[in-house]
Amino acid sequence: MEPGEMTVVETEEVKGIKNCIVGIPDVGLVGVIAAAHLIGTLKAVEAGHIESDLLPPVIVIHDGKPKAPIRLYTKGSLAIVTSEVPIQSTALPPLARVLVQWAKSKGVENLISLSGIAVQNRLDIETPEVFGVASSEEARKTLKAAGIQMLEEGFMVGPHALILKECLRNEVSNAVLLAQAHYQYPDPGAAAAALSALSRLLGVKIDVESLLEQAEEIRLKTRELMQRTQRSMQRMEKAQEQELPPMYA
Repeated sequence: MEPGEMTVVETEEVKGIKNCIVGIPDVGLVGVIAAAHLIGTLKAVEAGHIESDLLPPVIVIHDGKPKAPIRLYTKGSLAIVTSEVPIQSTALPPLARVLVQWAKSKGVENLISLSGIAVQNRLDIETPEVFGVASSEEARKTLKAAGIQMLEEGFMVGPHALILKECLRNEVSNAVLLAQAHYQYPDPGAAAAALSALSRLLGVKIDVESLLEQAEEIRLKTRELMQRTQRSMQRMEKAQEQELPPMYA
C-alpha cells in the first residue's frame, strides 16, 4: 500500500451483499449509534477493516481483543461499515473513494448512509423527522415509496457528502438518511428514527425499543467520541465556509 492510500482488508469472505450501511461519526453520532445497534441486534460478524496511514494511530480494545477503528461487518446480504474514531478531513476523500469502489466491486445494489441533520429545537422534538437524499431518480422513488421526505434544498458537508459525490461519479446507488439531531450531543433518539426509516426502506423489521431504553447509557459511553467528532466537524465547517455559494453565505 502506497503512502496516502486506503484499502479494504477482508478478513472473512464477503459476497452476495445487496445493501451496505455506512455509519461514520458526525452530527449526533447518529450513524455510529445506529450501526452499533444493528451490529448487536443482528449479531453481524466482523469481516474486515480499513487500513491507511492517513488514519489516526489508534487501536480499540473490545473484550480484550485489539481491533481496527474502522471495521466492516456482514450478516446475510447486509454489510455495515462503521468507525469508532472521528475521521480527519484529509482522510475523507480517499475513504469515500475506497468505500464506493469496494461496494461497486462487490456488486452492492444500495449504499445507504445514516447521518444526522442538526436542528436547534431538538429538545422540543419528540420523534425526529428523517429526510432523504439520493444519487439517482430510482433511489429517490424508493425513498419516497418508503415514506421518507426528500431534502429539497440545502448542502451537505463531511463524509456522507463525499460518499454521495463518489457514488454519482461511479454510478453507484446511494441513499442518505438524515435524522433531525442534536449537533453537540450523542442522539440515540435520532439514531432510532434513522433505523425506523431504514426498516421501511429495506422492508425488514428493526427493533429500536432496546436502543431507546439504553439511551442514557449510550450517551455516557459515546460522550468523548462526540466531543472529538465535534472538534473535527468544526474544522471541516471552517474550511468549507469559504467555498459555499453566495446563496448560502
